[in-house]
Amino acid sequence: MKHRIIFIFSIFTLLLFSCKSTDQGTSVVESQFSESDENEVIEITVEPEVEIIEDEPEIIEDEPEIIEDEPEIIEDDEVMDVDEVVEVDDEYLRSINEINSDEESVTITEFNDDKAAILSIISELSEVMENLEFDKWKTFISPASIEYYSNPANLRKAQKKLPDKQIQLKGLRDYFKYVFIPSRKISKVEEIRYISKSYIKAVEVREEEDTTVVYYYFVKENGNWKVKLPEVN
Repeated sequence: MKHRIIFIFSIFTLLLFSCKSTDQGTSVVESQFSESDENEVIEITVEPEVEIIEDEPEIIEDEPEIIEDEPEIIEDDEVMDVDEVVEVDDEYLRSINEINSDEESVTITEFNDDKAAILSIISELSEVMENLEFDKWKTFISPASIEYYSNPANLRKAQKKLPDKQIQLKGLRDYFKYVFIPSRKISKVEEIRYISKSYIKAVEVREEEDTTVVYYYFVKENGNWKVKLPEVN
């Protein structure tokens, strides 16, 4: 009986020891697992998300100031061809060639105005000659010239220069009919030449002959151009 009690006690003691061992084992395992978990947590490094800032330089568009150079608008009737401009310039230089530039000068504007006025007078004179309008003709002639050829002595001088010796110049009307008209009715005046600022020759340029023919002399009196009849030497 005593041995049986000892045997039971031994078994109980063994079982108790086994339970403790199991508890301790479990604790050790859990402890190792916990340590392992902690190690894994420590070893796992979570890289933080880094905000990528692209360092792009600020682009400043350096736009230059645009200055619109608007051309001046010229009406069609004022537009001149380049060749015409050059021709006008050459004609202007030819026209003022005889002027003494030290004493007086003529601007290109004055040249254009004078040429236009004189060509207009010549155009009217063409009609006057065509219609034999003696009285109207006198309104275009310088008073000094009318006086000169109203003198019989000067008319006789002019008569001697005529190719037809049968013609007699008895007065200014005859001069208009037999001298002035025949010498100018076939004229083609295109240019002017300044003798001075107030004294001009109206000429025809014959390029094929390289000659210049003078058909009229004009003198400015009281701001108006009048025909000056050439005097007989």
